[in-house]
Amino acid sequence: MRFPAEARRDVHVRYTRPSCMGGFAVFTVDFEPLPDRRLGFEFVNPLGPDDIDAECAQEVSNGILLWLIGAGPQNVYIDRPPLPTAKELAAGVPVRPDAGPGLIALRAVLLHSRHHPIDSLPWTHARAGWRAADKTWRGTEAAGDPMDLAP
Repeated sequence: MRFPAEARRDVHVRYTRPSCMGGFAVFTVDFEPLPDRRLGFEFVNPLGPDDIDAECAQEVSNGILLWLIGAGPQNVYIDRPPLPTAKELAAGVPVRPDAGPGLIALRAVLLHSRHHPIDSLPWTHARAGWRAADKTWRGTEAAGDPMDLAP
């Protein structure tokens, strides 16, 4: 069985941490099964550097993949487990147990992102990527998250 079985569209995440260190990540992403019954993980970023820089985009991808393999929120940036390689993912990596049975077969497409020249940091994008995946599969439990509704 492949995970996910169906697409989840327009997942909006707003992750802000006001502090002296800053922290700002706002983006929308689609999650869809890989075509042609393939296994693995693809992250598609058609946006330019005015929307999101390459390092932050990579951390969104890493955050999503960390959720898929079962890392908790405390392991997203500190004590991060090793990520599976593309070869391992293509051979079949089980999705986290609480998401149900299956092997990872996911494409994540970044649709929109806002960039802040000072506060858009890689660690906030990794956490926001993890939250996007978590929010997607928790469904209605995550609807109306106050952080997403903040100005």
